[in-house]
Amino acid sequence: MEIIQDKLKVSIAYSLKERTGKILEEVPASYPFVYIHGFNNIIPGLEDALEGRHLNESFSVDIPFEQGYGPYRPDLVMEVPKDELREVGEIWLGMELEMYMDEDVREFQLPETADEFVDGLNLDDDEESDGIYTIKEIKKDTVVVDGNHPFAGKDLTFDVTVVAIEQPSFTELETGYPDREEDFDHFDDGFDGADGEDFDDNNHNRRWR
Repeated sequence: MEIIQDKLKVSIAYSLKERTGKILEEVPASYPFVYIHGFNNIIPGLEDALEGRHLNESFSVDIPFEQGYGPYRPDLVMEVPKDELREVGEIWLGMELEMYMDEDVREFQLPETADEFVDGLNLDDDEESDGIYTIKEIKKDTVVVDGNHPFAGKDLTFDVTVVAIEQPSFTELETGYPDREEDFDHFDDGFDGADGEDFDDNNHNRRWR
């Protein structure tokens, strides 16, 4: 496969920067990000820019926040009683939880899988508050959580190299995600955040959707 098109598995290396030039992420060719093209599992501005690109092609693309991780929404920042997190167990700054709302009942838990984590991000839905929340502050009796993506409201620049273009498996086409567990390893332990914090096995990297 030489050209990126829908229903193909694509591996990319990239450097992600703010418009100021500050580097937010770097993914090397030796450990690329893998996704299935055309399933809306990465930000729309980047997927549009990758359409029709060739194997080994390198390019840069500026992506405004509207085509990236959306605007920053203050309504997704909330302070919740610690009692609501009893079932979660140990908590820490930067920990990411999935929140569910059912009428007046609110529940927090750890995302179980990479695809569940990606699907849960609060990016485009103005109505629902369900999704992934990051612990921003721990107080005596309450915890401040933020449902915005870390890059929400940021205009971004991607410097990208297309590393591989492959035919996906049947299950990959069914799910829209790479079906090898190792393809998701960098959601967990392959990324250091912009401020240096590590994303480990219990703290999924929320780069994509």
